[in-house]
Amino acid sequence: MRPIPVGATAVLDVVVTDAMTVDFDELGPVHPVYATYAMAKHFEEAGRKLLLVHLEPGEAGIGTALSVEHRAPAWPGDRIRVTARCSEVRGNRLTCTCTAVDAGGRELGRGTTVQAVLSEEAVAVRVARR
Repeated sequence: MRPIPVGATAVLDVVVTDAMTVDFDELGPVHPVYATYAMAKHFEEAGRKLLLVHLEPGEAGIGTALSVEHRAPAWPGDRIRVTARCSEVRGNRLTCTCTAVDAGGRELGRGTTVQAVLSEEAVAVRVARR
């Protein structure tokens, strides 16, 4: 992994869709707002976007930890900016602090992601069906 400076960022712009609202497999639709699990996915995607440009050939990243604090709602059609900011690189692990804000600058959520950098072969072995 090439060096990632603390403070480096990646941005993911998202428009909330109906598919991103709260709809559980067993319980069905609950709230017509941006789901915490959709926000979690976007935090992971933004963190991965930051990592990808720093990987060396033959390396791959894999998520190891995620935290999300959902602070305010957003509705279908709302534009959201998710920012992942490198807060620490320790050994082969990248920690990002993530935020989600709406077009008005209102904080919708915050959290962290952690990714480990391994060889592509090691990642392939870990995700292979046994």
